[in-house]
Amino acid sequence: MNFLKRGKKLITLFTFFLICIISVNIVCAKKEKNVLVRVDGSTLTLEEFQKYIPESEYKNLPEETITEILNNWANQQILYLEARKRGIDKEDSVRLLIDQYTKNLMATALIRRSFGNTTVSETEILNYFTAHQEEFTYAVKLAQIVLPSYESAIVTYNEIRAGADFMKLAKERSLTRMENAENPRIVTEYLPRGRIGDFATEEVIFNLKMNEVSEPISYVQGTYLIVKLLDKKKILAKPELSDELKGQIYNYLISKKYQDFFQSFLDSLKTVYKVTTDLELLKK
Repeated sequence: MNFLKRGKKLITLFTFFLICIISVNIVCAKKEKNVLVRVDGSTLTLEEFQKYIPESEYKNLPEETITEILNNWANQQILYLEARKRGIDKEDSVRLLIDQYTKNLMATALIRRSFGNTTVSETEILNYFTAHQEEFTYAVKLAQIVLPSYESAIVTYNEIRAGADFMKLAKERSLTRMENAENPRIVTEYLPRGRIGDFATEEVIFNLKMNEVSEPISYVQGTYLIVKLLDKKKILAKPELSDELKGQIYNYLISKKYQDFFQSFLDSLKTVYKVTTDLELLKK
């Protein structure tokens, strides 16, 4: 990743963090030394800046990128101070959101710290590749239906199982038709392993039999995907474990480890904290 792209990412993360700080009304002690930006009595010091962007990283960023980061801080601080002046921080609806943001921020920090420096070894990457090596020699052609919710996906899936025409439902319901009704992209081109998206999704797709329809698969931005395998052809005699593919496998395995850890960690805490639910209150 070049430093310009890294800089843009840092801006996004840094700005998000600052919004969180402002939202939960964290007031840091003012320091008069090494002040990078001052907005009235509020300051951002070099020491505070280095907590979020280490010197080894910001030293390689273009000056305009650094300036943009600092301007973002100043802009957010101005808006924060004006909001406080108008008493917005005391409104019940805002306090509720601030409380929720605080809980989310602390929960995320807890999980990340507990997950620690967990990584994926070269051996694990090689083992995954070896176990799925055959899949990487093929490309698949699919018919697809993209649906807005799990509920709508289950309804559609059950209709297909009962005998409804897959292609007809795809033309009528798939969200892909919204982009171009004349070309709703119901049928894909031949897609090799590693090009469809999430590896968990690909594992499902590449294990389908010819003309078999998948159950609803969690897709992008809360949507759900149902696919039908139309064709499958061999494109490689032996796949190569390239650096790009290693990176994709690493990202998938570390994400899977994180999800597994999250569930295990949460389950362990549930033995400490008692949870009770009373749905009857909602029925009164």
